[in-house]
Amino acid sequence: RGLNNIEKLTERLKRELQLNQSTLVGQKRNVKSLAAGSNTLTAADSGSIVLFAAAAATTVTLPSAQEGLHFTFVHSIQGTGNHIINCSTDTQGFLGGVVINCQTANKDDAFPAASDGSDDRITMDGTTGNAPGTRIELVGISSTRWAVTGVITSDDSSAATPFSDNS
Repeated sequence: RGLNNIEKLTERLKRELQLNQSTLVGQKRNVKSLAAGSNTLTAADSGSIVLFAAAAATTVTLPSAQEGLHFTFVHSIQGTGNHIINCSTDTQGFLGGVVINCQTANKDDAFPAASDGSDDRITMDGTTGNAPGTRIELVGISSTRWAVTGVITSDDSSAATPFSDNS
């Protein structure tokens, strides 16, 4: 009987693992490939590398923003259609910005999302970048905001902001 109580108490414990000055070996993140068309992420997908793996138009909708949710979007293929990241509702939005590297010399630029968080869509096309290697990081920082950073590779000769308000 005493051993059963100890086992039950042990199973209910919340554990925190500290790895001070340790190195994790063999750590691998989950990879989620998006199909052309509409896709929806969930909070359970947090931490994933999300691949824009279809050249055709691809739209992904984020889960509701929450502190700590984290997604890394990577283009693994040259896009021929728009690749879009949408917030789940118009009341959520992005803070931060991205750098766009054009494959044409002296055409690189940096673009911020609206400082009030009203931009709730990121569109990557010919002028806002949909070339392989594009990488965007999104981190939930509140119940209404995503912090965004990234480097977008554009195959066009000019750069334009990828941010917009989808309302």
